[in-house]
Amino acid sequence: MTARKLLTISLATAALLIAAFTSSAQDRQTDQTPLLPRAQRQQDDAPQGVRDMLIRMQIEKAKKDFQERLDRAERATKLSHLIGASVEKTSKVSNEDRERIDDLEKITKDLLDDLGGDAGDLIDEVTDQDTGKTPAATAKELENAVAIMAAELKKTTRFTISAAAIESSGAVLRIARVLRSYQ
Repeated sequence: MTARKLLTISLATAALLIAAFTSSAQDRQTDQTPLLPRAQRQQDDAPQGVRDMLIRMQIEKAKKDFQERLDRAERATKLSHLIGASVEKTSKVSNEDRERIDDLEKITKDLLDDLGGDAGDLIDEVTDQDTGKTPAATAKELENAVAIMAAELKKTTRFTISAAAIESSGAVLRIARVLRSYQ
């Protein structure tokens, strides 16, 4: 082999090696050195402080949502007492009572949504045992159903969902529908 061929082969090999090193250098992360590569961190990972802040925000939101659920149960209890007292006093359902019943249904449906229940399925169930013979008896049953619903909600934590609370919410909706139908 002549010296010229040997020089050409060695230059070609050197050019290939240089090309290989430069292409691998372009693949490295900016925080890595060629001799001591650091642990790779994904670019889209949030810093630890930001993740902690997001987790704290989620916890605070869950606490706030749970407290709002309990507050709605208290409002429903107050409304049911007002409805019961009014209907017992007059033995009929007035327009003001119907508005209160609408508010009670709205609050109960919001509670059901929070709990993951479906109001449509719960209202359509057979309700022979849910209704009284008179508006006053039905209003009393509504008060009892709301009290049961509130008690079930108070038993839960922000980590649990109660099937009993969902069922009692359905009973409240069914009785409210019957109470609204009275003249």
